Amino acid sequence: MEFDEMKKIWDAQNSQPFYEIDEKALRNIQLKMNTVLRATSVSEWLLILINLGAGIILLGLHPFKSGANIFLYLEAAWMFGIVVYLLVCRDRRIKASRRFDRSIHGDLDHWISLAGYQMRISQIVRWNFLPLGAIMILSGWEAGKLARVGIVILVSFSVAFYVTSKGYQVNKRRKRKLQVLKEKLDTGI
Repeated sequence: MEFDEMKKIWDAQNSQPFYEIDEKALRNIQLKMNTVLRATSVSEWLLILINLGAGIILLGLHPFKSGANIFLYLEAAWMFGIVVYLLVCRDRRIKASRRFDRSIHGDLDHWISLAGYQMRISQIVRWNFLPLGAIMILSGWEAGKLARVGIVILVSFSVAFYVTSKGYQVNKRRKRKLQVLKEKLDTGI
């Protein structure tokens, strides 16, 4: 006997559905998944645009001329390198998303993977402060403006480090919530 036939007989005899899907829970899962996907895409593009814009500004403010501060060019090259790295990571993430099946389990695995990816990007951004800060300090030192550059670096990097650590914590909680949801789905609770 086919499942549909069994369902029709059950429904006719009991006036109750043979099975139910908790549509509210399913909608909750879909909302969480869409939140993770949207946050990932927005954060990638923001990081790409910020680094690209900063690199262009550095090159635009200090056009190539003799006696120019070499560290400014090094800083712009580093930022362009970060843009390339982020574009490669984005491309890999999009290609990897195709390996997940389109079931509830597959979608949850996909979004848990995305949350982990966001955590890695947050960590990379945080560790990126070290080489960028070093290049900026060397640039300020060469220009004879080490005190002013040092204060700007300290304030801006402190704020950025705080923001990225908050973002990391949000992604960590989001990933854990999705993992708990997956465990509940796996155990049938």
